[in-house]
Amino acid sequence: MENGNASAAARLYREKVPNAARYPDHRVFTNVHRLLFSEGHLPNHEHGGGRPANPMEDEVLAVEEDPSTSLRAIEITTGVPKSTAHRILKRHELHPYHVQRVQTLLPGDYQHRDGYMNMHNLHEWHVENPHLTRQDRSQYRFKVNMWTGILNGQIIGPFELPDVLNGEVYLDFLQNHLPSLLEDVPLNIYREMWFQQDGCPALCSSVREYLDEEFPRKVDLTVWSNLMVGLFTGLESIGLFYWEHSSMDDSSER
Repeated sequence: MENGNASAAARLYREKVPNAARYPDHRVFTNVHRLLFSEGHLPNHEHGGGRPANPMEDEVLAVEEDPSTSLRAIEITTGVPKSTAHRILKRHELHPYHVQRVQTLLPGDYQHRDGYMNMHNLHEWHVENPHLTRQDRSQYRFKVNMWTGILNGQIIGPFELPDVLNGEVYLDFLQNHLPSLLEDVPLNIYREMWFQQDGCPALCSSVREYLDEEFPRKVDLTVWSNLMVGLFTGLESIGLFYWEHSSMDDSSER
């Protein structure tokens, strides 16, 4: 043994044989040392060497084959109580080391990162801390800018806007894309309808001027929220109306 230390010998074995399927624990080295000095032979099948015959311990120590298992899973699969399984694992110097979940990073992300790292109930049983990491979700937030109109109970659109939405981009949409979306609206309705803006922050003087010209005295640029709409009886939330009249399949495609 390593200066008479079975645990140190077990660690040295793992360093010398890094790719072994399974590693002997310190009790194996203690047994080898005892047999060599007391009986003059190494453990073998004839002399009953190896780990002491204990079916309960053998079942629990199968954690070496699946180190990401849990005490609850061991209890379910083997019938060994969690407290007993924990004592067995602790006796063999196996500890639950947590896995750190890290975001997917691209080469250009290391200088500019956004989001957060999240630690959860992920662990693996090992004698020594292997400093495990597991690649988690990307740091990039998925978002889509969509414009949708509602007129007389009918949905117009939707129309997908660019990822970066500013006044210039929104004005381009109003001038070059909105007319085609409204081309089926009867003229008498078009002349009388109001343009109510709900939730778009990309407003500038040129956008307001265009809307005032296109919809004279019929523009409402109040940014509504579902909470504020709910305070007024007789008014229906535009967002709720839209989702109620859009199927889940349609929404996922959009």
